[in-house]
Amino acid sequence: MSEPIPAEARPHGAMRSLTPAQRRQWQENTLHSPRLRYGIPARLLFRLEDVVFGRGRSVPKFRALEIINRVAYQAWEQAAYYLAGKLQERSARARQLHDTVEVDRAEQDNEKWHVLILDELEAAEGGQESWLRFRLLPQLIAFAVYQQFWLMRVFRPSWAYRFNADIEDHAEHEYAQFVAEHPEWDDRPFQSLAAPEYGTYDSLADVLRQIGDDEGVHKRISLDRLTRAR
Repeated sequence: MSEPIPAEARPHGAMRSLTPAQRRQWQENTLHSPRLRYGIPARLLFRLEDVVFGRGRSVPKFRALEIINRVAYQAWEQAAYYLAGKLQERSARARQLHDTVEVDRAEQDNEKWHVLILDELEAAEGGQESWLRFRLLPQLIAFAVYQQFWLMRVFRPSWAYRFNADIEDHAEHEYAQFVAEHPEWDDRPFQSLAAPEYGTYDSLADVLRQIGDDEGVHKRISLDRLTRAR
């Protein structure tokens, strides 16, 4: 189920359209595929996240991770504007940066839907999670990660793309494992009020599989960029 860079930005939904059967197949494939060999920046980030949010998988933790993970695309957009201002040849290269920003924005918007859906799930669970731990600290970590991504994108684009591929690969596998841990979610209906544009799904498990597949598409986009980075 390989996926190239989307032919067009899809800011109002999933990164690609799948049937429930295809989403189940995605999960099966992901559970039986090896993870990437994560670099030092990614391993340090994952260790920090486990310390702050706990090693187990939970809706509040996944929401926190989505807040952190989406800043790569925000940082890259701002870095592209900075780089465009330094161009000597402003035509072809500037257009390339413009096209890159369009993809970055589509990826940002996709991650936004993930946050909104996880917000709904967290509210539905009715838990009283720590505001400091699951609201403030994710923002502070995201701020630091944003700086990392901006610097990498400006000075070493290949580092930025590899770091993000590691993050998205980790997220893809974590979502697959999360759904596998809760078979009862296949019988739990789900309909989003906050993000209806994201689509209609058969169950809570179904929508989480779609989110996980989105992360895999983000990963493949970054890996594709990595091969072309200069």
